[in-house]
Amino acid sequence: MAVRKSNGWRLMAGVLILVCVGLIVIIVAFVVKVDLLHERGEHIKCGSRRTNNIDPSEAALPDLHDDLTFKELKAIQEYIYTINDLNIVKPSQATVNSSYIYTSDLHPPKKSDILAYMAGTGPKPERHALLMIFRGDAVPPVVEEYVVGPLPEPTRHSLYVNSARKNPVPFAFRPVGFVEFRSLFVSLYPEIDRKIGFILTESYGATFTNCGSECLSFYPDPVSSGLMKQTVRKLWLITLHELPYRSLHCLDLLILANLNSSDPTEYFVERLVYSGKDYSSLDDLAKQYNISSTPKTQVPFPKLDKDMFSTLNRRGTPVPTEPLRAPRMFEPDGKRYKVKHRSVEYMQWQFDFRMSSMQGPQLHNIRFNNETIAYEIGLQEISVFYSSKNKATTSANLLDSMALIGSTSHDLVPAVDCPETSTFFNTTYIGESMTDDPIILKNAFCLFEHNKHTPLRRHMAYSLYGVYSGMPDSVLTLRSILTVGNYDYVLDFIFHQSGALEVSVLSTGYILSTFHTPSEKPYGFKLQDHITGPLHHHVVLFKADIDIHGTDNRYETLDISTEEVPNYLSSDPSDTYFQIRFDRKLKRTELEAAYKCNFDHPKYHIIHSNEYQTRHNELKAYRLQLDGMSKQLLPENTGNEPAVSWARHQMAVTKFKEEERYASSCYAVFDSFDNTVNFTTFLADDEDVVDEDLVFWIPMGAHHIPHTEDLPVVSTSGTQMSFSLYPYNYFPECPSSQSRDSIRVELKDKNSPEDGFTVERYGNAPNITCLAHAPNLEQHVPH
Repeated sequence: MAVRKSNGWRLMAGVLILVCVGLIVIIVAFVVKVDLLHERGEHIKCGSRRTNNIDPSEAALPDLHDDLTFKELKAIQEYIYTINDLNIVKPSQATVNSSYIYTSDLHPPKKSDILAYMAGTGPKPERHALLMIFRGDAVPPVVEEYVVGPLPEPTRHSLYVNSARKNPVPFAFRPVGFVEFRSLFVSLYPEIDRKIGFILTESYGATFTNCGSECLSFYPDPVSSGLMKQTVRKLWLITLHELPYRSLHCLDLLILANLNSSDPTEYFVERLVYSGKDYSSLDDLAKQYNISSTPKTQVPFPKLDKDMFSTLNRRGTPVPTEPLRAPRMFEPDGKRYKVKHRSVEYMQWQFDFRMSSMQGPQLHNIRFNNETIAYEIGLQEISVFYSSKNKATTSANLLDSMALIGSTSHDLVPAVDCPETSTFFNTTYIGESMTDDPIILKNAFCLFEHNKHTPLRRHMAYSLYGVYSGMPDSVLTLRSILTVGNYDYVLDFIFHQSGALEVSVLSTGYILSTFHTPSEKPYGFKLQDHITGPLHHHVVLFKADIDIHGTDNRYETLDISTEEVPNYLSSDPSDTYFQIRFDRKLKRTELEAAYKCNFDHPKYHIIHSNEYQTRHNELKAYRLQLDGMSKQLLPENTGNEPAVSWARHQMAVTKFKEEERYASSCYAVFDSFDNTVNFTTFLADDEDVVDEDLVFWIPMGAHHIPHTEDLPVVSTSGTQMSFSLYPYNYFPECPSSQSRDSIRVELKDKNSPEDGFTVERYGNAPNITCLAHAPNLEQHVPH
């Protein structure tokens, strides 16, 4: 009884203490809230005190990693047109059977040369461009990649030689483009309408040509050589009603086009599927159509109105019922970051950035407190593999580099795609165009600082010490939004004041539907009268060349496991219980470092230099956190899986090699029978990775089974994939401790909270009242 009484009093005392602490917290919170609301604020107009739009692409002296400038690209054109052996025509004159520049990109110098220059031990490397040239007039036709330079006045060119990347490349493997699609319209569409136009009209109420406002179009689905086991160029053309948005109006006519010639007049229809039945040719379908046993389809051309499910018009009961504007951002003291050309400084961060037309957004020379964290972090590839009973969609194993990923980010809209306070950047490249000048992509990047509206850190200790301290998580974000066909990817590089760097990808846009049949049930749900949303797998690949205290790095894991220990509180000496522990595991070779996630064996991924330790002799490192892991379920070396062999692991680690710049290529959607870049060779030599220059290949992915709420477009919520670099024993304490963004609230007397408090803002002005102004949408000119 005595023991119970004692425990009871202890319990009551604990409850009383908690009640008292709770009352103090409530009183303090109320007093702080009321007093802070009464702090005098200054009225300030929203927006930055610096310009929102700058065009660093025209830097007089572009730096090593700056995008190619308009002036440089014009000089490249003028030089390359004089090379008679190449016989290159201007963009407006390009045809499939001519030689023309498909795209241009910066060809960065060797890493060793750049590091020597930055260290002051070597000369400044020359700038060069990489040109992808379609040689449709060559015998046989090929694709060739040339290095051209030095810039800004090129005087030489040579085939790009790389032991890990084939060059030249078979013409059948070239990426898709406007020139080829235009030739399809001229050469193939009229023949299709001439031979089966009456079927198209009866079945779908439209044709491909001479159709006025009610037309058919197609969604191109490349057929990879890995499925055909031969080097042949074919496209499935998925027929659809040309309406907003086309990929939600797919029909049940599938046309397999053979495009294995540089002469568009030799294109032909090799096979068709109509209403679920196969036909060997257009003539075969036309002949059998009037046979009574031939299955037929009737899907009239839909009437377009603002309430159509596939449009982006607002519809339904307005929310909110009265027009009320959404919250907005402003910068009370102007911009806290600086930009020079393509170099950015923000708080303790410095980095360079550019847009690769082939790979997409890239970061270089990423430093914190003037110490290099990474030499390069950038996008490499985006893949989407579909599943379906539909003969075209089942082979839709898409790799988005075929559409030049970097050319798909442009016209970012202020106040929607990016805060209106953003700084916007254009990019420029040579590509397929109706004009002969280099292409300028407006608003391809936006850069902005924003408050994530969560504390970076905080703690309330009024009852113990009379103190609250907190800091908002204000970050700098570099954003691009890639619109690759029907899908959009929001790609952010996010810089935190804690020394953490986050790379995030969100997906949105339209799904690619298939024509609904009962056989589609294992692959998707019926979403509208005639469409199913097929299951597919997104995988996004990043390259991270991480250099912690130099290039001699180690990768090790902290493996978390359970251990059995004695139960000292038990009267039984043999009694035990379990706790968790970690053990350091150094990865010694590339194959040993290749990581496949096992949920039963959690671990930290650590990168460090063995030459640097904390004052307590602990590792001084950065930690790599993977928050977008996904398993590629396809068996290895089957079908198109070799095109995404980089997705076999949740992370791969390789020793840096100059020739292993790219894990994929623009040819990958077609070349799985004979890969232009074979990522498995990066690991096959199983090189030592201890105290070496290390590169981390990070695939992130998600399976998507579409549902009705994905109409009309997929919302970004729930689609985030990310990885992050966090300092790990790298600093003596969190570097955000230096930030003026912190706020400290201290009671004058912790025992008498009603006596008031002091607020320390570390020199920043008190509470601000913002007078909002409308975003300047005039800055957004669609390209």
